[in-house]
Amino acid sequence: MHPDQLAALDAIATHGTFEAAARSLGVSTSAVSQRVRALEASLGRILVSRGTPSTMTDDGAVVLRYARQQALLAQEMAGELELEPTDGEAPGASTAPVRPSVAVNADSLQTWFTGLLRRAADRDVVLELVVADEKRTAELLRSGRVMCAVSTTGARVAGCRATRLGTLRYTPSIAPALLERTRRTLGHEPTAGDLPTVRFDADDDLQDLALAAAGLPPQRPRALVPTAAGFAAAIEAGLGWGMLPPGQLAAHPTLAAVPGLEPVDRELFWHRWSITSPSLDALSDDVAEAFAAK
Repeated sequence: MHPDQLAALDAIATHGTFEAAARSLGVSTSAVSQRVRALEASLGRILVSRGTPSTMTDDGAVVLRYARQQALLAQEMAGELELEPTDGEAPGASTAPVRPSVAVNADSLQTWFTGLLRRAADRDVVLELVVADEKRTAELLRSGRVMCAVSTTGARVAGCRATRLGTLRYTPSIAPALLERTRRTLGHEPTAGDLPTVRFDADDDLQDLALAAAGLPPQRPRALVPTAAGFAAAIEAGLGWGMLPPGQLAAHPTLAAVPGLEPVDRELFWHRWSITSPSLDALSDDVAEAFAAK
């Protein structure tokens, strides 16, 4: 597998079309197509599903992950050796800062993950963050879209290793005004089953887990609010109750506990490519420290 072939595959995955990939590489569309066809022929596999956009096949995702791992290692080597750019490379390309890509869920990014951002700033690290539900991280890792991810499962992803970060506690939280309004409407103290919920998105099951632990059925949410700040604001406004992690809960001290419900503990794991990489080693240490200090 020639580096030019792997770079063409990476560019297609990044930009979505052969034409855009060619522009990013400074070559013709025909050259990109020839490189990908040669790579497919050498492996005996179809790697790219041609279309608009063009996407990686399952086999293509495997090759893409290794292509990006190889590019990361080459970039780290060039930086350590302080290599000058080769012919055709832009000035500084060989020693450009490594850009670790990380998938992280929105409420972690809003709370404990800010400690990682501060550490990255102190070390002048350039990060590429992908906000995604913790359950989607395996897919992003397998596809090569990200190098590292925060996940709720410790199940191993091919080409990666996982370490347990610890437990994050989510507390059922509600605006006192909503409790009082419901109390007046019912004429008695409300239970969790009487109160409307809000969810972060369709995959958010934390509210249902809290209800199930109390022996109550799941509820249809009043609204889906898919940003961390907006979700907490919706709860504070009295739209419904929802589950908040410690950092967000501390930022909204007027909220009350939902009657009859207990907090839900969710384990978090850190996944990263299993290659030996100083950049990923340092990032992993920073993530562990940030979570421990939450």
